[in-house]
Amino acid sequence: MSYLTLPQLTFKGNCFCNPATANNNDYADVFDIDKLAINPSISPIDGSTVQIPDMEQIFTYMGPQDAAGLRAWLMGLIQGQNLDGGEYGQQGHWNYYGDNATRFEQTTITGYAPLTNTDIPANDPLLGATVSIVGNTYFGKPTDPVIVDVDPYALVTSQIFSNGIQVAGADGTVLINGTGGSRAFSYFIYIYKNVDPAARGFQPVSSIFVSSVPSAQLQINSSGVNSPALSDLAAAVQAGAGLNMRYCFYNAIYDIEPQDLQKSFAQGQYIPNPYKGLVLGTIGVLQPGELLTAPLGRKMYVQNRFQYQLGPGCGSAPVPANAPERVVLVSKGPMAQPAPPPTQATLGCTLAQVDSVNRVVWLDTISTFPECNVQTNQKLDIGVMQLHLLYGAGQRVPIGPIDYSQTPYEARGGMVSISWATNPQASLVDQNIATGTLSIFSVDRNQDLLLEIPGIDIATDDRAIYFQEQGSATISIQVAYKGQPPQTDTPLNLEYWMCAKDFVNPSKPQVAVVDRYFTVEGATQLPNTSYNLGLPPFCPPSMNQQSVITDRVTVPPGGKLTLNLTALRSGVSMIRFVDPSVAAVTPSFAWDNVSYAIVRILPLDDFSQVPDDQVKTWTFMYQNVFSYFSLLYPIMSKRMPWGPPNAPDDPPNVATFATQIRQLTDPQMWNSTIYMPITRELSAGKRALIERWCNLVMQG
Repeated sequence: MSYLTLPQLTFKGNCFCNPATANNNDYADVFDIDKLAINPSISPIDGSTVQIPDMEQIFTYMGPQDAAGLRAWLMGLIQGQNLDGGEYGQQGHWNYYGDNATRFEQTTITGYAPLTNTDIPANDPLLGATVSIVGNTYFGKPTDPVIVDVDPYALVTSQIFSNGIQVAGADGTVLINGTGGSRAFSYFIYIYKNVDPAARGFQPVSSIFVSSVPSAQLQINSSGVNSPALSDLAAAVQAGAGLNMRYCFYNAIYDIEPQDLQKSFAQGQYIPNPYKGLVLGTIGVLQPGELLTAPLGRKMYVQNRFQYQLGPGCGSAPVPANAPERVVLVSKGPMAQPAPPPTQATLGCTLAQVDSVNRVVWLDTISTFPECNVQTNQKLDIGVMQLHLLYGAGQRVPIGPIDYSQTPYEARGGMVSISWATNPQASLVDQNIATGTLSIFSVDRNQDLLLEIPGIDIATDDRAIYFQEQGSATISIQVAYKGQPPQTDTPLNLEYWMCAKDFVNPSKPQVAVVDRYFTVEGATQLPNTSYNLGLPPFCPPSMNQQSVITDRVTVPPGGKLTLNLTALRSGVSMIRFVDPSVAAVTPSFAWDNVSYAIVRILPLDDFSQVPDDQVKTWTFMYQNVFSYFSLLYPIMSKRMPWGPPNAPDDPPNVATFATQIRQLTDPQMWNSTIYMPITRELSAGKRALIERWCNLVMQG
């Protein structure tokens, strides 16, 4: 079943992520995500001070005529607290000139576990081959995949657009070529991936992504290549439905410190500051009927906090005796709170796949166990860990030990196989594995640190959807209980959340939607669900108490249901899928260990009554379209010189790009890596306006 069982191809290397950050509203409340408009009054994060002499502490934006001043302000320097673990930052955050490119770098296949008993020689051409996620080709040149946040305010809504995967041998021969692969979405955001006290910013954090390439879009060039591994993989794919890839980005940090970045900006060197880190992943075989983008299996989400001690080899730098408590600045969910002292953590979310025939449980521990050194990536020693099966009235049986040490972790891409074939209590496991609860158990603490969810799991390939105000869209969901579809009706609650939109802080929590953004056809409204989020002191106390709009739908036997959404107003919100049969619907969830989908509704933006002679003017187009993008995504000004005045500004030159602009904004290009804008926040009304302008310019 997907990458969770054999065959498994493991790869390891570096990751590169270059998102534009002015739209994050983390360090300054720059724009209104619901209206897609620059805010009229822009303040930096509480407790910070703008450092550049003669620069406004609060920027007043009256319209495009203020674009040059705002652009300079966003590249300024602020000093304060909670700035990615440092003292300084920029109002446009850490990467104002990002272009959203993301890719693997120096990433190679490190191992292959075959489906059959095939002997894989050390010199197999597949081993050591380069693995890439690839973008679309534009004017004969390849482009990078792009990473885009559906909700740039939040941490948990990232998606990667690519045009598939490619594996090339040492001599350049393309061994695997998959085109038109699915989008990949962030899952299992793990804030304790590295507990090194010297870790800062997003360095302690990881996220996994899943994407697939169906067989019809896949070429495995095993003929003419002496590669037993490639032949084994090709045979498995022929019996399946394509390739399925899961990878983890972790230990990533930017190179340029805020003060140095601001100096470069002041000298006219408008450079990006991408995050660079590690990637580890596994490729397996997609099976018929499986989702393309959602991690499937028995999900171990119930986390219990545990104590630990940093041992030898932990910590990449000495920590001063008076150092403040380490704060992880990325937990933007309902449990958004400062990280506990460096002696507490939780295990990360984990998938399990049970093979009862061969008496094996496959665990995906790609983001389960922490590291403790950002230089060496040594695993934190938390003692002896076992996989247990809980059954009956408080009974349990150990299935087997879990080796989470660094060498096998990296060699197997986080995959661990645990056999109970020779277990003295194998018959008990046989009898209860299908209905019992899986647990990762700490022998030293005599404690379950991670448990399988008690109810149903909800997954969807429609993790992030975009549609228009007054429009409609669908979300198809798939329900399972312990990996199997239910055979009876299943009630399901829908809760409506959004990232806090009036709170500037990297740790913005998710809060309840008060005024619905959309309705769900056939859903029955229930009384609101109440939560006390227990937020940190820097959040307004009123945020702690949340009353969440809650609906209920019924999923028919077989576990599949399509939700039909109708937009009420523009903006971004989330649907959390909740199993109402679980008695304790508590606030102890975070957005890494629940099921949800993100919904972005774009404004109506109707310009149809504006006459052509007005549309054709540069002033009208700049005020209504181009100024917005030139401010939030200034990297585009290096390619399209549309200003503002202190940036490349050549309107007649922009007009020569009309054919390309029309092509790149074509809705048929939406899933490609060359669609503009990269952020996918172009409404149908503004797209129609751009098309009119392009046609008028091209007509002369």
